Amino acid sequence: MRIILFDIDGTLTATTNADNGCYERAFARAFGFPIPTTDWHCYKHVTDIGIIQEVMEKAGRDQASKGAIDRFEEIYEQELTASFEKHSAGFIEVPGARALLETLRDRGVPAALSTGGMRRTALFKLRQIGVDGARMPGAFANDAISRADIARTAIRRSGITPSDVVYFGDGSWDATTAAELGMRFVGVCREYSRDRLLQAGATTIIDDYADHAEVFEAIESAGVPRTPSA
Repeated sequence: MRIILFDIDGTLTATTNADNGCYERAFARAFGFPIPTTDWHCYKHVTDIGIIQEVMEKAGRDQASKGAIDRFEEIYEQELTASFEKHSAGFIEVPGARALLETLRDRGVPAALSTGGMRRTALFKLRQIGVDGARMPGAFANDAISRADIARTAIRRSGITPSDVVYFGDGSWDATTAAELGMRFVGVCREYSRDRLLQAGATTIIDDYADHAEVFEAIESAGVPRTPSA
């Protein structure tokens, strides 16, 4: 049986630009000092909690407690809400994303969310594009620090044991995760660099989901990313 995993930011929701500013403000409010960079390539684990703990370590501070992380998640959602109220156009879908999820559901193709974002903020972004992510199986930064473990958790929560996994993601870290776990990968370059996805080993890349025939062809033809050493 096949399952389709979806990252969220930049993959289902075109929210990257709006999101970065909200993340920066939430981090400063929650932890009392600015995050050094939102160039996510600088971090070992591109997940909300992985980033927080790495910044704390490099700043010579204690690891963030669960209470501190919960507070960050609450503040981050506040920042996203305020941003949406001021500029709702910053929270749109990657074209065709919602319709694709509906088509997969209608065809009985299992799909799950696998994101480095935190649950509350990830579900907030999905709601703005008309997707009820709470009704889908999935895993979030709250569940694990690494994207590989998040993906494993998402599959486990789907309740099936798949013989084939196709992972949709927009970041090089998504391609790396797919390669690590032996998953086939479709890169989405709506908000991200095609060259970076190619450098990360992606062999199948789409711009968006507007053409469902193209998307399903990509699902069939996608391969496991080729690592640089391959």
